[in-house]
Amino acid sequence: MPRVVVTDHVFADLGPTSELLEPLGAELVVAPSTDEATLAGLAREADAIIVCYAPLTSRVIVAAAEGGVKVIARTGIGYDNVDVEAASEHGILVTNVPDYCLDEVADHTFALLLASARGIAEAARSVRAGDWSLPEAAIHSLRGRQLTLVGVGRIGARVAERALAFGLRVVAYDPYVSEPPIAGIELAQSLEDALAGADFVSLHAPMSAENRHLVRDETIALMRRAPVLVNTSRGGLVDLDAVTRALDDGRLSGVALDVTDPEPLPEDHPLRTHPRVIVTPHMAFHSEEAQIELQRRAADEVVRALRGDAPRSPVNAGALAGAVR
Repeated sequence: MPRVVVTDHVFADLGPTSELLEPLGAELVVAPSTDEATLAGLAREADAIIVCYAPLTSRVIVAAAEGGVKVIARTGIGYDNVDVEAASEHGILVTNVPDYCLDEVADHTFALLLASARGIAEAARSVRAGDWSLPEAAIHSLRGRQLTLVGVGRIGARVAERALAFGLRVVAYDPYVSEPPIAGIELAQSLEDALAGADFVSLHAPMSAENRHLVRDETIALMRRAPVLVNTSRGGLVDLDAVTRALDDGRLSGVALDVTDPEPLPEDHPLRTHPRVIVTPHMAFHSEEAQIELQRRAADEVVRALRGDAPRSPVNAGALAGAVR
């Protein structure tokens, strides 16, 4: 009977996962905690691992290899919490779900942009406190203003579609894109060119060592118009200390974050209460429909691996030959 370990999850229940695994007679084990020792112990007795946010370190990967784990299925798009290099070295397949919740994240991104541009959060707080006056921050028409997208993949392109419908000029910088994915996007040749005239900056880049603190003091210095910064991608892309300083001295006019580093944002962090900041609790991916799709697609990768079938969304394609044992 195959044993599938779920390290952690964000779902109300694991019904869709269990439904797909049931025909295999698989035993589903939910980890009681996500510390390294616990996960390593469970990995030694597993045939597959489903992971959300828990860190799968090299130690856990080695234990998984010792136990004969065939696949590590990430319930999400990014996989920076999984030591993919170690998994590849030990012949373990890693999969993800690269194209779920695309509209949800694009919708949330644009909702944050609109809320910031229109002063919605400040105005709502004011009314709740008994006031009935316009927000102090200047509010401008969106039409003709520039949205800069840093990264223009699946989600960035969908944000662009929404922005163009509102009359925004959309400029994108993405070193891996040579042609605009949709009509109406202007591609900048450098990050400096993309940021210089931005009224809004939205991040859609992957998390990597190279991209860590992509938005920092030096990057903010390239932004001439004190834009609104929106991040629904990865928290580590933004240096929160630099952003706080930029808000206080007027180099940024607003910040809207769905992801932070660390996460959750500490209770005493100044961005939690700053009047020109909106922070949501890493929820851009969420909808009832997306959560069911995410569970089913991650579980399907486990089923395929246990049956010896090819994966649909492999992360470490070079390890595939030794991944199915």
